[in-house]
Amino acid sequence: MGTCFLCEPDQALVYAEAPLSFALCGLGPIVDGYSVVATRDHTLSCADAALTNDELTRFTESVRATLILRYGSCLMTEHGRLPVCTRPSGTEEHCFHGHFLLFPASPDIAKSAKLHFAQTYTASSLDAALEIARDQTEYFLLSPSPAEFCVMTRPVNLIRQFARYMVAEAIGCPDRADWSTYPDRLKAEADASALAQIVPASVHAPWMQRK
Repeated sequence: MGTCFLCEPDQALVYAEAPLSFALCGLGPIVDGYSVVATRDHTLSCADAALTNDELTRFTESVRATLILRYGSCLMTEHGRLPVCTRPSGTEEHCFHGHFLLFPASPDIAKSAKLHFAQTYTASSLDAALEIARDQTEYFLLSPSPAEFCVMTRPVNLIRQFARYMVAEAIGCPDRADWSTYPDRLKAEADASALAQIVPASVHAPWMQRK
C-alpha cells in the first residue's frame, strides 16, 4: 500500500513508537496536539488489529494519558471500517488502515455524533469497546474520557472526515475540518517535538532519542 500515509509515516511527525504501533501529530491540527495512533500493519480497523496486536490498547492508553497530562482532556475516535477518509473526487480507494484520532481539549461531540447513527453501544474500557466493534460490519468509536466509550453503528449520511468535521464544528471552525486545506505542517512538527519530551521514555521516537 504505497499510497497509505500510515504504512510510511512521516518520521518528523512521529513522537511515540512501539514494535507494532506508533503515534504521530496529524496534519491539519484542529486543536493543539491533534494526534493519530496507528498500527504498523495495514489492518482493516483497530478492532481487527487488537486480535493480533496485543500492545495496541495499552500503547494507545499511554499516548492518550500523555495528551491528557499536557492538555487536560482528550477525545478519541475511530472510523472503524467506514470509508470517510477518501478524497472528494472519488478517484482513490479508501485506505482501511486501523487508526485512532485523538483531539486534546476537544468538546464532547457524543450527543451530536449519535444523531448520525441508528444504534449506539456503550463500554467502560477500550478493550470492551473494541470487542463490541469487532462484531459490527462498520462502526464509529467515540470516547470522551478514558472510562467512557460509545460504539455507534448503522450510519446515516456521514460526511467525509466525519470526526474532524464534528470537532471543527464544535469549536466554531468548520472550515478547518479538511486537513488538506489547512495542513499547518510546522504546527504539527512543533507539537510532535513537544510531546516527544513528555511521553514515557520507553516509547520515544528514535529521532528524538538521537537529539
